[in-house]
Amino acid sequence: MTRDAAQRKRPSSPEPVPATATTPFPSRQEAVAEALRLDILRGRLGGGARLDIDEIAARHGVSRTPVRDALKQLESEGLVQVLPYRGVEVTALTDDDLRELFAIRIALERLAVAQAALRITEAELDGLRRILRRMDRLKQRDRSWIALNIAFHDAIHAATRWPRLIEMIRIQRTNVERYVRARGSELGIARQQAEHWALVEALARHDPEAAERIIAGHLRQTMDVLCRGSDSGVAG
Repeated sequence: MTRDAAQRKRPSSPEPVPATATTPFPSRQEAVAEALRLDILRGRLGGGARLDIDEIAARHGVSRTPVRDALKQLESEGLVQVLPYRGVEVTALTDDDLRELFAIRIALERLAVAQAALRITEAELDGLRRILRRMDRLKQRDRSWIALNIAFHDAIHAATRWPRLIEMIRIQRTNVERYVRARGSELGIARQQAEHWALVEALARHDPEAAERIIAGHLRQTMDVLCRGSDSGVAG
């Protein structure tokens, strides 16, 4: 068989799966932290929910030590808090909390897109366009749309080549992601997609000022929607 024929017979690569679903974790602590993080992000553990170390340890088949370490990790991300005489609870965010977190995130993301505008390659731009074309085919903000939206923003952050900045943004985004999932349908995907495409165009022109304006408006819109609902039970 010729090399060309072998390549034609080779099955196409499967669609990428989000890393949280397949990535092996090097420690029990990280495995427990990721499981709890997903429970919080997906609303299974709402704001104010009490977390029992013994119950979590039994559920995951581990000792108390990796659970305590996992909770410390989530505390550093702002997802849980340790309260005197009450134990560990999932953090519930107020309007003021959300506005503070978004103000920090907007500052970080403006820096990220400005840096990306200076460094992004044509291959990376093509990757962003492929993601957006897939998002254009979706009619609602479902799990597929959310996963692609995260991949889109992650790809822009990766173009900065600044790993510390990427990690800081990840922590801020993770803290508010549960609220975005709860009220995301109110954002509307048409406007968000238009802003996504405008952002790619600014990056393609290597125009950091335009990219900063677009991402700031994009995130402020999300903040305004979330703050309208945070007092009415969004926190769970």
